Amino acid sequence: MFAGTLKTFSITSLIQTCSSDGSSGTIEFSSKKVVIGRIGFKNGDIINANFLDMNGVDAVKQLALLEELDFEFNEKIISPEKNLNVDINFLLIECSRYQDEAREYIEKIKTLFSIQYNIDHVTLYEYRHSVFISPEIFKIRYYEAFDEKDFIVIYWDKNIDARIELLFGEQILTNDLLMFMKNKDIFNDSKV
Repeated sequence: MFAGTLKTFSITSLIQTCSSDGSSGTIEFSSKKVVIGRIGFKNGDIINANFLDMNGVDAVKQLALLEELDFEFNEKIISPEKNLNVDINFLLIECSRYQDEAREYIEKIKTLFSIQYNIDHVTLYEYRHSVFISPEIFKIRYYEAFDEKDFIVIYWDKNIDARIELLFGEQILTNDLLMFMKNKDIFNDSKV
């Protein structure tokens, strides 16, 4: 059994380690001690993956974008469910490609929003708020919060199928922001 955080040990490294060791068991990923994802192995092969309401390759790709999750490999947990049947090298390449595309896209989004708004940062969302770690409400497409100094918007970006966090230096009218996002073709509020 081993444990750590995705900041220090990437998901691709975890998959390679479990594969090359011929491991059987499950890597559990958690945020604030709540398990929100799993990748199961049998004799070094990935047999299943889930992340909140996603399964299979999509779940692994979403997990690959995150760095602030804790993980723990438990050889006693072996899931009988099989929802993955892909070559590990293919999966690793897909994850790397998805990570690169997401980083490039984040830079485009920063530029796009900075033209019209006072934006402090744009990043892939790391699931720090409890509102998103329940599978029942994971499908929320838009969330905003305002504290004493920051206006935070978290939305599901339809172009990269990932949740993005925006931090503004001032509060913005929700309707104005949503209209801007729809006009720039990054958000579809039909699922809000």
